[in-house]
Amino acid sequence: MTTAAHAIARPSQRAGQASAAPMVLGLAALGVSLVIAVVVIVGFSAPVELFPGIPFPLAVGGAWGLSLVGYLLTPLLSIGCYGWDAIAQRSGQRRDVNFSTSTRFSSILRWVLGPSIAIGIWHILNLSVPLSEAWGLS
Repeated sequence: MTTAAHAIARPSQRAGQASAAPMVLGLAALGVSLVIAVVVIVGFSAPVELFPGIPFPLAVGGAWGLSLVGYLLTPLLSIGCYGWDAIAQRSGQRRDVNFSTSTRFSSILRWVLGPSIAIGIWHILNLSVPLSEAWGLS
């Protein structure tokens, strides 16, 4: 009997399910990165005019460490969690025809990507200013 036919022939065997771990980790990364952004804005930033007349809070001098952690969390970890979820669900379907996918997990992670990229851009700006000053580029 082939493995696909073998999996169908045993309905009493419990089918695998999609893991919520990538979704939980992606949401946690977004939450922690958002908290880091608020901490940096409140405690370690100064207004800089990127566009005329519009002040934008950017981290000052030596406060780039928190922004580095925030950048690693969003967008890098968030995008990694989305990829992890997609790969895990597809490989689960290949291994077991009775595998139960969860489009809800994938949808939530897709919605997490937008804010993650926006917050990640802010963290990148916070990294660029102090590091360019430290390296003598500004």
